[in-house]
This record gives sequence, C-alpha cells and structure tokens, in this order.
Amino acid sequence: MSVLISMQVGPVDWAKFKAAVDWANAQPVAGHISTKVYRAEDDPSTVLVLEEWESHDAFHKMADALGDEFNRRAGTEGLDWVDRSWSPA
Repeated sequence: MSVLISMQVGPVDWAKFKAAVDWANAQPVAGHISTKVYRAEDDPSTVLVLEEWESHDAFHKMADALGDEFNRRAGTEGLDWVDRSWSPA
C-alpha cells in the first residue's frame, strides 16, 4: 500500500528550491511514485511538497541518501519542516 508524505517549509528562495526539487527528481530512487510542489497563495515563499511512495521504508531510504544534499541545494538547512504521513482511507 502506498503512502503520501506532506512536507511544508518556508520561507524559501523559490528558484533555489525549485532547482533542488528538479535535481532530486532526476535521481534514481526506488519506490518513488510522484512529487507535486505547491506554493502558498498568500505567501509564495512557503511551499508544500506532496510525495507518493510505495512504502514508508522507500521514503526513509531516499531521505537518508539525499536529504542533506537536498537541503543544502534548496537552502533549507536549519529550517523546520512540518511533515505528515498519510495512508489511503
């Protein structure tokens, strides 16, 4: 059963964040199904990332392998992310 991960963070430099998302999506990662990124209408420097994964384990393997480099590229090191895992109802 797949899992949806929501991650919200801000403020971000949108161009830098978008480049980091593009880099991450180009990495060969097992278990990744999809990624969508949204910007808040009232504050475009706040982003919401929705990712679907085949399992929690697949997501955590990616986060362990790419998370630090993603944060470095995105300029989100030290920012507090609001994360939540969602299962199909």
